Amino acid sequence: MDTHWLTEARPHLRRAAIYAAIAIAGLVIASLEEIARPIGEDLTGYVNFAGVVILALAGIASVRAAARAARVLSRQTVGDTRGTALGLLVQIFGYFVVGLTVMSLLEIDVSGLLLGGAITGVVIGIAAQQTLANFFAGMVLISVRPLEVGERVFLRSGPLAGEYEGTVTDLGMFYVDMLTDRGPVKLPNAGVLAAAIGPGARAPKDEPTEKDEDRA
Repeated sequence: MDTHWLTEARPHLRRAAIYAAIAIAGLVIASLEEIARPIGEDLTGYVNFAGVVILALAGIASVRAAARAARVLSRQTVGDTRGTALGLLVQIFGYFVVGLTVMSLLEIDVSGLLLGGAITGVVIGIAAQQTLANFFAGMVLISVRPLEVGERVFLRSGPLAGEYEGTVTDLGMFYVDMLTDRGPVKLPNAGVLAAAIGPGARAPKDEPTEKDEDRA
């Protein structure tokens, strides 16, 4: 990876680590009542609440810094648009963890919320099964990168209903764009992830083949 991207992301990573350490300190203060006892029993609740506030503020700051670092680091390999999407995923997951931890420390009953979220998640998962499959397959393709933009590849897959050969023009969150000899096509990420991938064997139309060279 280019050192320019690491240099740009390093301040965000440093801030994320510092705020994460502060959030952990707040978690310790909020969860251990023994810390406030030397000060006085009446101050125990205030000290614990202060720890929760520290955890919430530092946790949010750490998540935001980590999301910025993720956007910067992913921008080089997946582009600005998908880098922004990855940063948004980091933010959503981080805020969820921080919020759940804060509610747990405040002894808020989250069982109903979790149950409702689980039911909603199941309904959404069933309704958008194919979309979610393509999305998560896109995340795997972006991370593992079995193919690169500009690379000519050959795909064979049952879910894709056949074979495809062409040049990869874009790796999206839901589709892989390819330029084949018959024209551009959009292949769903789930099908590409399940495909056998190899280097393109046939030459493009604009390049002379061995048969053409023999005729010449």
